[in-house]
Amino acid sequence: MERIRSPAVAGSFYPADADELAQLLDECFASSPLGPQGAKTPSPSIVGGMVPHAGYIFSGPCAAHFYACLEPSIRRVILLGVNHWARGYRAALSPWESWETPLGNVPVDQELNDFFAARVSFLKKDQHAHTGEHSIEVHLPFLQRFVGDFTFVPISLSFLSREESTELGAAIAEVCNIEPDSKMRTVILASSDLSHYLSPKETEELDKMALEKILALDPVGLSGTVEKENITMCGVLPTAVLLFAANRLGVKRSHLLKHCHSGDVSPMRKVVGYASVGFEI
Repeated sequence: MERIRSPAVAGSFYPADADELAQLLDECFASSPLGPQGAKTPSPSIVGGMVPHAGYIFSGPCAAHFYACLEPSIRRVILLGVNHWARGYRAALSPWESWETPLGNVPVDQELNDFFAARVSFLKKDQHAHTGEHSIEVHLPFLQRFVGDFTFVPISLSFLSREESTELGAAIAEVCNIEPDSKMRTVILASSDLSHYLSPKETEELDKMALEKILALDPVGLSGTVEKENITMCGVLPTAVLLFAANRLGVKRSHLLKHCHSGDVSPMRKVVGYASVGFEI
């Protein structure tokens, strides 16, 4: 097997050319009316966030609000993604040593990857769950552009029970609590869009229901609300795991950094909702 995962959505979700990609990332951050417009608000207490994963033209400015909060001291990222097509294993770690983007290669943190494989029985290294999937990949260029050097652990999820979500969240919190070097800061990301292909009004109403549970740090309430209200939030599993970890870590503050939808970029009858949420100790 190859040691490097090649990008699956370069040229579609974001530019395949490095210079064009860097320019678009800067536009999401600095000049888009939906982005933070150049405002950097780095917080040393940020431990995680929920960030959207659509094409950069639509969700990139929303995502930039979260990345504007990260400090350069971040050195490790635990990136929880959704396996949209449920290919391969249901809870998959990366079998590759690094992931390639047009901005260079990002190394997988092998020590942490192996820790999760040993610590959590239902996690397995599997390429099929990651090949062709965009929900983790699209965050790497943002991190490369605005954080710099880092290692990461990608975890692709298509199904977990509540007990398994709790267990994975606890294992993630354990890692963040036992870091021996305070300079080796870790951030936890959950990759998720919100409501899909509804009217702007319906999207606003349903997104608000899901965001209320997310901001309340209530993973069980989030899962129940999404199921009861039939909210088409694709990353509910990654977000629930993040919330379980956040509660273990003693997170006290949650911030809705930005909420918008694809119709805010280009008028359309059916839209997809996006939000960036930050969690602080």
